[in-house]
Amino acid sequence: MTPDDRALAAELALGVLDGAERVAAQARLAADPAFAAEVARWTAWLAPLALAYPEVAPPAALEARVLAAIESPGATPRDAAPRTRWRRRGLAALAGLAAALVALLLGPLRAPPPLPPPAPTRAAPLLAALVVPAGAEAPGRAPLAATVDRTSGEIRVAAATVPRGRSAELWAIAAGGAPVALGLLAPDAPTRLTVAPARRALLRPGTTLAVSIEPPGGSPGTAPTGPVVAAGALAEG
Repeated sequence: MTPDDRALAAELALGVLDGAERVAAQARLAADPAFAAEVARWTAWLAPLALAYPEVAPPAALEARVLAAIESPGATPRDAAPRTRWRRRGLAALAGLAAALVALLLGPLRAPPPLPPPAPTRAAPLLAALVVPAGAEAPGRAPLAATVDRTSGEIRVAAATVPRGRSAELWAIAAGGAPVALGLLAPDAPTRLTVAPARRALLRPGTTLAVSIEPPGGSPGTAPTGPVVAAGALAEG
């Protein structure tokens, strides 16, 4: 596609051709796929400019004045071809400038793409050192370490020694509140517990975690029934 071909495509898209030139360009549009694609490209570029302004009929004498201004009385056929090429190039440049102005003026009015949602931030973990209460010392009882992931509600507790035939149960006790059962600990192995969403409000600094020794399956009531063998308050990690 030569510069003259592109200029002709721009003129056809702009609607400035008439007479034999328009007939020839339309015939080429039907027979030349590359030329048709170039016209379509110019039409797409110029469409926003056409939509931005209402149609206004030009004065009846405008065409005659324009033709009189660009036609030279002494022009020869040899002069006409270069003048036509220059006119096409000028119109193509004008059309390109119009398309650039449309992109510049209308571009900022387009809504920017939505920003991706921010990545969720994870709250700092809580830590607790569960120590054996005074008077509850016994062989096999030792302090336990516990960590709490406040985002997922997961509690990890170090391995606890559990007497045979008994269960170790983990409790959360808010300041001034009653004990709330969180689940059973695995005997002699680290434990992971996921606290139900309704109880995660307890997982905050100052809440005490405690371990009691209960009948198999845990306390039959809503509070510890056996000895508390380890306890400690949660604190920011």
